Amino acid sequence: MYQIGDVIVYTTYGICKVNNIIQMNLNNIVKDFYVMNPLDDSNTKITLPVNSQSTIERLHPLLDSNNINDLINQIPFIETFWIDNDNERKKVFTDIIKECNRQKTLSMLKSIKKHEISLKDKTRKLHAADEIAMKDALKLIVEEFSYVLSIDKHIMLEKLQNEIIKNI
Repeated sequence: MYQIGDVIVYTTYGICKVNNIIQMNLNNIVKDFYVMNPLDDSNTKITLPVNSQSTIERLHPLLDSNNINDLINQIPFIETFWIDNDNERKKVFTDIIKECNRQKTLSMLKSIKKHEISLKDKTRKLHAADEIAMKDALKLIVEEFSYVLSIDKHIMLEKLQNEIIKNI
């Protein structure tokens, strides 16, 4: 269970701060709820049940700076993969983002970028679902890495993209 003041990754919104834990009565059952907001949008208030399986799957602790630097250094060695079936690939990408396994997320990003480059040679574009997966994954990775390493998001995005591209 997270505590008030914890900063965590919520795979739907990005980096969030737990502002409160409240009790609510729903259908005569009292449950605990996290009240939090995304760090980049203080106007958005998110209320999630503490012990819900969906909440547990989508909330993750932040990595520390050593883990993040190790991941960035591993990018040249991270394997790529591609699934030809659009629906299956979309499901796998969605599951990777939801799981919040940063190494798998970087592998996915590297794979999408590699595929995008191969399509440009054929004057074709990425499938819309792949673009969305890339955008969502980059948002989560860049927000977390930039927050933990105290680096501007734009600089972190550029650094990650450059590292991925040069290692395809």
